[in-house]
Amino acid sequence: MRTLGSVAIVGAGQVGTMVGSALLEAGPALGITSVALYDADPQAAAASVALGGGDLVLPDPASVLQAQVVVLAIPVTEILAWLEEFGPRLREGGALLDTGSSKAAVVAAMARFVPEGVHAIGGHPMAGNEASGPSAAIPGALSEALFVLSPCRPDREALEIATALVAACGARPLVVEAPDHDRLLARTSHLPHLVASALAAVAAEVGDDLPLTQALAGTGFRSTTRLAASDSKMVAAFVSANRRQVEAALREFRRELDRLELALESGPGALEEVLGAGRVGHALVLGRA
Repeated sequence: MRTLGSVAIVGAGQVGTMVGSALLEAGPALGITSVALYDADPQAAAASVALGGGDLVLPDPASVLQAQVVVLAIPVTEILAWLEEFGPRLREGGALLDTGSSKAAVVAAMARFVPEGVHAIGGHPMAGNEASGPSAAIPGALSEALFVLSPCRPDREALEIATALVAACGARPLVVEAPDHDRLLARTSHLPHLVASALAAVAAEVGDDLPLTQALAGTGFRSTTRLAASDSKMVAAFVSANRRQVEAALREFRRELDRLELALESGPGALEEVLGAGRVGHALVLGRA
């Protein structure tokens, strides 16, 4: 297995801390000499190190460039800005991986700003939850989790290095082209974030009935609105980066809402048919059919 050498992670939030702790645990067996963290909030970086997300805090963003492998674990809009500013300065022969949940804009920026002598590739670990910050990192969450890899250009070595890093995290690599990733994630991740937010907002618009609403909000509401508790800045970043696909998904969702409204007017039989289609869709997407 390829050795990774020194690793620097930009972003000490939930994902950065999970990746860093997994790499530290893999440690010397994979030739990882250090896992350094940089965050615009030094206290977040220090908290991540205290939780085992790294072994040192880097003092400034430029110091990241000395590492052999750089991992960008920040919101997608910040990834794009980082690539424009620092991408051209990455070390020859080094490697770059991101963890953003929108890929097309990121890999396009990698291809534009990162020199071909740097082994860059897009990534997206399919793990984590709606919480944020280093304390939200769940030990072992990456173990057996899917970790998407989206190439930005033909580069076998970039894929080999990224695969080694994913293996070090205990995750399972899956190569997916960026447009396919974004088209499907718009419907299975990005749209659910928007729907959860809208549902939570509607439920809260009850005026003086809020205390009773709180008492009656059961498991159905809690499970369907869980994503509404996510970091708004992070969600806005990846949804905006995938705007065209999310807009298409919203149009499809509106059509389904229209079908439900018509079925509701028609009676229980029609409503049962539409709900049944959703039940089948749930089973198909989750592999339970």
